[in-house]
Amino acid sequence: MSYREAAPSADVSHLVFSFWEFMTAKEDFGSIEHEIFPDGCISLYYHRNEKFNLRRLAFSGLFLESVTTTVFPGDVFWGMRISPASCANVLRVNPANFRTVKMTEAEKFPHLTEGLLEKLNACETFDEAVGDYQTHLGKLNFGQSFSDEKVAQALKIIEESSGEIKIAELAKELNLSMRQFERRFKAVSGLTPKQFARTRRLRATAVALVENTEINWADRAAEMGFADQSHLTHEFVSVTKRSPNSFAEKVSQIKHGKLVK
Repeated sequence: MSYREAAPSADVSHLVFSFWEFMTAKEDFGSIEHEIFPDGCISLYYHRNEKFNLRRLAFSGLFLESVTTTVFPGDVFWGMRISPASCANVLRVNPANFRTVKMTEAEKFPHLTEGLLEKLNACETFDEAVGDYQTHLGKLNFGQSFSDEKVAQALKIIEESSGEIKIAELAKELNLSMRQFERRFKAVSGLTPKQFARTRRLRATAVALVENTEINWADRAAEMGFADQSHLTHEFVSVTKRSPNSFAEKVSQIKHGKLVK
């Protein structure tokens, strides 16, 4: 299995957090129960498998805990993470609705997906798919007004801090009361700022594991603001149902390419 990401162009960066590709080997291995760790975003993704004559578009759910999905030899997934700052406007529904489902059919959102499946069917590579996603979005005229400026600023700060900033400090930096900030963030993203930051702490750890195969978990606990390593372990188990070491082992089973930071 392999995974990589690509950053959006400036024209669509207010709409897209990142593009991603997940692929399985083509040799016969039966099937695998693949774990997907929460990332705080809803993805629109394209799934292709030539063996099963499968080509479809769908949306992922908005997860706060790991979910599993069955993957098969020759699976190809090309997705785009919708920016939490523009999610409600892009989807035209409350993103919190995606908290109750694992997958939503693309046909339910024709204003966003009409014609896209045919374009992606013709793609040979991830780079081509990214180009078609961006061209498609560009034709929909989703201007800067589709993104909540304050939430976009919050996302940037959360990412730069690897999810470790205190939410009260973040609200103050944005000149918003905690109540205003939480209400505004949840309305456009479907999550509270605290929930989103939690997913980004987990991702930052996954990225650190990709770049450095060994991590001192006591040091990592301190970096993430936990009182001690046991609190970090509790966090991992509650979100991923895995211990930190088991999480690291799972990450190591996937070949990673470029990741967007």
